[in-house]
Amino acid sequence: MIRSKRLTQALLNAWLVEHRLAMSHTRYRLRLWRENRAGLAGIKSELESYIDEAFEDARKRIRSGFEDDLSPFNDDPNSDPAANYPALLHQFTLQGYFGEILAVIAVEHWGAHGHTDWVVPAFLFRFHDVEFQHLELINQKLRSGGIHNPDEPEEIRPGHTGDDGLAFRMNAGNLITEVLTLEAKCVDRHNSGKIREAHEKLAQGGQLPVGVRELINLLSEYATPEANIWQEALLKLWRGGYRDVARCDCVVYACGQTPVRAGRLTWMPVDEPHVTYAITRNLEGMEFHFQDLPEVVLTLHRRE
Repeated sequence: MIRSKRLTQALLNAWLVEHRLAMSHTRYRLRLWRENRAGLAGIKSELESYIDEAFEDARKRIRSGFEDDLSPFNDDPNSDPAANYPALLHQFTLQGYFGEILAVIAVEHWGAHGHTDWVVPAFLFRFHDVEFQHLELINQKLRSGGIHNPDEPEEIRPGHTGDDGLAFRMNAGNLITEVLTLEAKCVDRHNSGKIREAHEKLAQGGQLPVGVRELINLLSEYATPEANIWQEALLKLWRGGYRDVARCDCVVYACGQTPVRAGRLTWMPVDEPHVTYAITRNLEGMEFHFQDLPEVVLTLHRRE
């Protein structure tokens, strides 16, 4: 599935306001946005539609094999194996999903590494198998009349492995020219360990992002001209060993706290890459401060 939805730029800018940072590093740039809560109402319906599209491929995979033209899911929602996805998963899972979606929103609407034509053909939520197994248990419980509290500690599941997102630049000949690997962290309270983890993971990655293989498999299920173009381009990229393609990286850090120490505007370093990012690829950091991050996450994912 090739995604197509975009947000109204003016509404997005009214909700997440960019604060310019002075920088001089040749291979690293950090950017900062702070939430204007009053702006959420104006873009809320667009965000919900954008998020629904982001999860549509995962829902398709959950439903695979269960489709029945004689008994469609919209006639009997209780028979839908994708019912309650992802709303009734634990808040921590929803925060993780929101961080990955926010990373893609940022790259698609504000650009990265000097370019504004990055494309994220699909999200990789379909590979979070541990939560799909969890969802089946939740739906079984509800169908039998049980009560489910999604945010009980025992409902926490580990996040999915692999890349959080991959963006690409493609030329007029349908050849991929650049790859951007996205690593997202989304936390209610500042956690310097999460920032370290994100930079370490990117630094340990080779020239070949592991998520390319997953995208190729995903796109093979969609017989549309655009999906075919992307799958062919990704196959050429994979078979060519990425020798002619530049890879760059991006860390996205969403936090429910703003630094209060005098003279400090961000949690991530401003003047140079994090100490654990000891490689020579170009790196961009994107940092977002929210007034009440859990409320935003639940509002958009559970529609509360």
